[in-house]
Amino acid sequence: MGFARTATTAPIRVLADELRLLLRSANSPAAMSVMVVDVPPGGGVPPHSHAAEEEGYYLLSGTLDLMVGNETHRLGPGDFGHVPPGTLHGYANPGREPVRFLAWTVGGPVDDFFEAMSREVQEMPRDAAAMAALTQRFGITMAGPPG
Repeated sequence: MGFARTATTAPIRVLADELRLLLRSANSPAAMSVMVVDVPPGGGVPPHSHAAEEEGYYLLSGTLDLMVGNETHRLGPGDFGHVPPGTLHGYANPGREPVRFLAWTVGGPVDDFFEAMSREVQEMPRDAAAMAALTQRFGITMAGPPG
């Protein structure tokens, strides 16, 4: 059992996003991780899929375009999106205000991937090779070039 306070959890930067890891997959019998994600205006994650993890997104503030499969849904505060393992997905902040959402994954160490990204990928396209190595290591398949 664990408890975390978002306000006192140190953020990590993954490209333009800022994440606060509230529960680590290593501390969960089902390999669940939970995080608060802040996405700046114009920020987002390109389409990709995870071999192992399923994900949930619960929007806390702002507007988020969540692409799952071949559909894009605009989420607002209180809305939820689910992504099964192996499903192509991505998201974007189309607004002028930051987006904040609660995200959780079950089934794999995606939190370890995010920490490795924060250490090894600082600037694109300069760090594209490091990102490609990390996505391969963690079972993530990009559908196009990273941002």
